[in-house]
Amino acid sequence: MEASILDSLFNSLSVPLLAVDRNLRVAYSNPAAELFWRIRPGKLIRYELARLFGAHSIVIVHARRALDEELSTTINSYRFDQGPGMPPLILRVQIDPVQRSHQAVEWALLAFWDQTQHEHLENAHREAGAMDSIRLMLGRLAHELQNPLSGIKGATQLLARKTRDTSELREYPEVILRELERLERLVGELLGHGEPPPLIISRFNLHELLDTVIWFERNSTNRVDFVRDYDPSLPEMQGDRDRLHQVFLNLIRNAVEASPDGGTVTVRTAMVGPWGNAQNLPEPSGTFFQVEVVDTGPGVSEAHHANLFTPFFTTKKNGNGLGLSISQQIVRAHNGMLRYHPSAQGGAVFSVSLPRTISLPT
Repeated sequence: MEASILDSLFNSLSVPLLAVDRNLRVAYSNPAAELFWRIRPGKLIRYELARLFGAHSIVIVHARRALDEELSTTINSYRFDQGPGMPPLILRVQIDPVQRSHQAVEWALLAFWDQTQHEHLENAHREAGAMDSIRLMLGRLAHELQNPLSGIKGATQLLARKTRDTSELREYPEVILRELERLERLVGELLGHGEPPPLIISRFNLHELLDTVIWFERNSTNRVDFVRDYDPSLPEMQGDRDRLHQVFLNLIRNAVEASPDGGTVTVRTAMVGPWGNAQNLPEPSGTFFQVEVVDTGPGVSEAHHANLFTPFFTTKKNGNGLGLSISQQIVRAHNGMLRYHPSAQGGAVFSVSLPRTISLPT
């Protein structure tokens, strides 16, 4: 087949193609590859492969193997970073040696396909199946919890009567009773609905809710210090207080467990909107409450970032992998967003963005 016909065939493909020489420089690129990298026609030639994929990319490793060992490789679910402000892509990359007759391999041919949407659909399908299993398990758990909760509540009410005149002890049974009542409401809703129950929207003070969660954690451990970095100008917010209590309890407890002895957990609040960092908001033109929970632990391994909110995924020895996935579900039900990013100091930052306005029940 004539070279001009081959060129026409390759140039008409919608699949990006690159051929690199033994120095891992681009010797050929088709128009689809130039469009993928947003580079003018003909300008990809002589680009180093490391400039396109990164010096430490696994693509570099397998391109070198194709040239030196004449090995073909398929890389599935390759995470390609498009740059600041752009979401990463999930690619499938095929790398093959190119050999003419019995001569040594001179080029490696790379073809890649954008699998991002397919990957997202598969993840959503897996998440939906896992959440169905979670709902079934939670329904059974809720049924089993009813009797012990009733016993604990009765004993706590008796304790409250016994300590009514003891000022230094009186607040503890009262706090336990409030939390038991919250648990009873959650258990009742789980028993009454196959699907997640509707949000019960009310107005409340976000800082008072966070202080309640921190009070519980501080009384459970003295391993870490808590820092409140609150924006005092925040108005009251709207949301399902019980479910958001569950979200912040999960996040703060995770931060405590991740931090070393003597570490610090910082809880930071702010109001954010289109005036800054709008690309990281659920709705770029909206206004949102933002709560960040920052720990001083080792952070989350990059290999685990994609699975952080997947049901049953956990890196804890005794974890069940439900806390973050349920928290994400609750935040999404509020039309909000739960995200992770590394802290500049090396720890983890979990950020919750919640809309300023939610329709209140009539």
